[in-house]
Amino acid sequence: MALAYNFLLFCSFLLLLNISATAKTSSRPKALVLPVTKDASTSQYLTQIHQRTPLVPVKLTLDLGGRFLWVDCENGYRSSSYKPARCNSAQCNLAGVTLCTTECYSSPKPGCYNNTCGLFPANTVKGLSTSGDLGQDVVSIQSTDGYTPGRVVSAPNVIFTCGATFLLEGLANGVKGMAGLGRSKISLPSQLSAAFSFPRKFAICLSGSKGVVFFGDGPYVLLPGIDASKLLSYTPLILNPVSTAPASFKGDPSTDYFIGVKGIKINGKNVPLNTSLLAIDKEGNGGTKISTVTPYTVMETSIYNAVIRAFAKALSGVPKVAAVAPFGLCFDSSKIGSTRLGPGVPQIDLLLPNGNSWAIFGANSMVYAKGGALCLGIVDGGVNPTTSIVIGGHQLEDNLIQIDLAASRLGFSSTLLFRRTNCGNFNFTSSINGNNVPLNTSLLSIDKEGYGGTKISTVTKYTTMETSIYKAVIKAFAKELSGVPRVASVASLELCFDSNKIGRTRVGPAVPQFDLVLESGNSWGIFGANSMVQVNNDVLCLGILDGGANPRTSIVIGGHQW
Repeated sequence: MALAYNFLLFCSFLLLLNISATAKTSSRPKALVLPVTKDASTSQYLTQIHQRTPLVPVKLTLDLGGRFLWVDCENGYRSSSYKPARCNSAQCNLAGVTLCTTECYSSPKPGCYNNTCGLFPANTVKGLSTSGDLGQDVVSIQSTDGYTPGRVVSAPNVIFTCGATFLLEGLANGVKGMAGLGRSKISLPSQLSAAFSFPRKFAICLSGSKGVVFFGDGPYVLLPGIDASKLLSYTPLILNPVSTAPASFKGDPSTDYFIGVKGIKINGKNVPLNTSLLAIDKEGNGGTKISTVTPYTVMETSIYNAVIRAFAKALSGVPKVAAVAPFGLCFDSSKIGSTRLGPGVPQIDLLLPNGNSWAIFGANSMVYAKGGALCLGIVDGGVNPTTSIVIGGHQLEDNLIQIDLAASRLGFSSTLLFRRTNCGNFNFTSSINGNNVPLNTSLLSIDKEGYGGTKISTVTKYTTMETSIYKAVIKAFAKELSGVPRVASVASLELCFDSNKIGRTRVGPAVPQFDLVLESGNSWGIFGANSMVQVNNDVLCLGILDGGANPRTSIVIGGHQW
């Protein structure tokens, strides 16, 4: 009797977020994950949640220091699961709200109920604010084990504030509100950690194109298998006792994340600064905070001038060119070399307590501008700004930043480019020939009935895939090999080509490479010898079969593939 071995392999393709078809399970996730994209026209960092009943996608601008989630309720907010937060309710108490709307002069709807407490939703990009009702609704987000996305989970009672349509002014196209990640009890990180009982930690990893937000503790794994949570240095968070929001109640503390910058070095030399500006005074002025809604680092004028002078001196051998707004110091980019950490310019160090420093290299300090200019990405913030230094989004890119709310500390990796990875390298998608294949994430997890997932089999001749996965892979593979003539299918092998038009390599037919990305962050490369089947002298077929719409196992890796 033949003995067959079937091994369960907890394996997935790099996954694309797919919320609508995901099954719910009772087990709690260890962490959650949101994809982030950078909007080219506004330099805002955008994400998307699913909210309401029925669920709808809601695009949001990330606000690292925002107190709460707010969305536009005036234009098309419909949900059977929306609940207003009644005056003096537990929800209002959690939010620390005493403002109460006793009567709304309109028919009842989200954002307009009698006896409802309210807050001040704010567009922190433009500095706009208004009053808005507090409410609750369902929010669905994808879970993760830190390596790849998992099933979608729902929190039924996420508190948020209804904003007005005019607050969307200046936000990226299609955005319906802002995702507040700030230091408050009703920010998204605080609520999600409470809803799913995971640690009160979250991490952001931004880049010039795409990135990721993790809710919960690490690992935070980026291709090719780098756990960025292992690269963190830590510095204490400082509480600013005075709100820095566009509108707030008297006595509210700031929900922005402040750190204790003690000084600045450029090329290893101290920059002379008025250090009193680096401390927060009793009115809440001064100090250093981190912001995702400020595109570039902004400094109080005297700090800015000192940094500009020191940087120009350290780069005195490179010709300057006319400044390009909003920057004040620009150079001829053709005279500056490139490194894997960006332009070859002097290193900037932000000096922190306990001898730590946050190193900023060329990829984060410099900005390519028009006319061949390369500019120092720091902006003059004026003589009396509320905050002396605001570390902006460009300086955060390709750095993992973790906020540990329970321990009141900030973890920072410095640039991930040292490790030959970046913040765009979380496994949201699968790839053929390096190009992404959108898949339904939920099919790659094993549900409580034992359905789904991926296994290896010696009794299955060719790899078999659930129909939607199969179709996505077939479509992507055909696109990558579009220059080769197709021929008629052979039996159950659907995608076949004229083998006379395909070259040979030492790893088999010269066809696009498959990559199966595993939980460890490693990938299993499948080349032509394993992906293709030579049916006869003239026909070469992709050795993958359609497994039907509801198979027991979503992917069975057959003998031919290994």
